[in-house]
Amino acid sequence: MSAQSCQPGLIFDLGMHRALDTKFYLAKGFKVVALEANPDMVDAAAQTHKSSAENGNLIIVDRALWSANDETVSFYVNPTKDDWSSLFKGWAEKGGHTAKEIQVSTITLPRLFDLYGVPYFIKCDIEGADELFVRQLLADVRRPDFVSIEAVSLEALAMLFSAGYDRIQIVNQAFNGYVQPPNPAREGEYAAARFDGHMSGLFGRELPPAKWQNFTAAADDYLAFRRLSKQNEFLAHGWLDFHVTTEAALARLGVV
Repeated sequence: MSAQSCQPGLIFDLGMHRALDTKFYLAKGFKVVALEANPDMVDAAAQTHKSSAENGNLIIVDRALWSANDETVSFYVNPTKDDWSSLFKGWAEKGGHTAKEIQVSTITLPRLFDLYGVPYFIKCDIEGADELFVRQLLADVRRPDFVSIEAVSLEALAMLFSAGYDRIQIVNQAFNGYVQPPNPAREGEYAAARFDGHMSGLFGRELPPAKWQNFTAAADDYLAFRRLSKQNEFLAHGWLDFHVTTEAALARLGVV
């Protein structure tokens, strides 16, 4: 796996939502390409981060990640739980919710790479479409140093491993409120943040260096969490993200 074309100052925020992660990345000095299909979220972020958009540090792509470029597809906006809005009606309406159907344009991960370059880190949180993202990453030859996705399945993790990502951290998002960004920063500049349920939290070298695992150990932990969750959801509290990188990248970046 090669990361030679990776741009160290660039982050993709796929599933921008309320732009809280985007705000954190911008505050740390990164350039951000933020993908969002919900037009209300796009408009709000464009206003809130107008100066960053004007100076070129923020590019908002008002499209949905899909299997083909420039198509028009249905997108389901959940007005009550807007973070559940999705290309998939069942995902947007889980828990008995009702979603509003709108039409949006599409883009693929390879097109994003072509247009904006290969980022240092991709945060992917696109409700119901994380496996679609992973399949496109696996099919491409270009690789960011770090990637995070919602932990939707063991198959998604296996595809990331097949793409060459042999070091994994599983992060329980429910406990991000207790996490503080390290000072001095290990990624970009220091930016104070209080992470909430709508933020992905730390990434890359700012994750605990000792907690990177191989695929087998990470898969075992993930399956154990899933089993416990089925037995007693109050014991297996929270929801998980997979963060992945490579042993070679960690060595190159001096992570020990």
